[in-house]
Amino acid sequence: MSKDELSTNIIAVGNQKGGVGKTSNTLHLAAALGELGKKVLVIDLDGNCGATRGFGLGTDWLGTFEALMGQAPEELIVRSDPVEGTDLPKNVELLPARRNLESFEEEFRRRNKFQEPSATLGPVLESIRGKYDFVFLDTAPNASAPTVASYRSADWFILSTEPAKLSVDGLSDALTDIQAVREQGNASLRLLGVIMCKVRSGTRIASTYTERIRKEFAAAGELGAFETRISMATAIEGAQDEGKTIFQTEPGHKVAEQYRALAKEVLVRIETYARSDSTVEPKSEGVKEAANA
Repeated sequence: MSKDELSTNIIAVGNQKGGVGKTSNTLHLAAALGELGKKVLVIDLDGNCGATRGFGLGTDWLGTFEALMGQAPEELIVRSDPVEGTDLPKNVELLPARRNLESFEEEFRRRNKFQEPSATLGPVLESIRGKYDFVFLDTAPNASAPTVASYRSADWFILSTEPAKLSVDGLSDALTDIQAVREQGNASLRLLGVIMCKVRSGTRIASTYTERIRKEFAAAGELGAFETRISMATAIEGAQDEGKTIFQTEPGHKVAEQYRALAKEVLVRIETYARSDSTVEPKSEGVKEAANA
């Protein structure tokens, strides 16, 4: 690696259940790291185009589908540009998605009968590795080819959940998939942690589910929830309606502070892993809600 290249951390974010704050967590964590001076790319791998819409873009941009089919991703990445009318968070860029991503597997197999479509993300990531500090893969809540590819290609995995039974139950399926991927070619894939979001103030249910996650993941030799929890807030929905993050609309909001704390936790966990050997896992000291005053 040359002195001008960055050490790139590729992080997939997911859960087997939809509607659990996965995309919102991806965009806000990316924005929080960008605010800390990290150069970040978000790759939208969901045919519903959640990350693309979340950054205020329409679904007519060339992007992930074309990159997976072989076009150079550098030609497709969207940056903040007043002429183009794009306004992304500081230091954050996007490889957008269109609805045609839903037909990627069928189209790829039609053109490349003897190749595996889930192997297409690797070359995309290798072409941009060293150009960003972080690459976030926003995945679909199903086992589509792009989602499987994200498991096979990522360095890290973050799971997203809310304090609800179906959401937490989905974590077990995702954890099983992560462990299977380690056995099938990506042995270095590490689970970085679980984000608990949409937490209502004054209720105990989040703590109950967090403890369940801690026990189940510890039994599997994995880290559980991050200490920082993300509160339920209408400000997030308001920012989403504008196609922006809360860092752009209400940067002093308590949820923005929570995402800042979460970003610092992510940096600490990655640094801890980097300092330890592959057999030593950093300890999680429990869960606390940041900036909840």
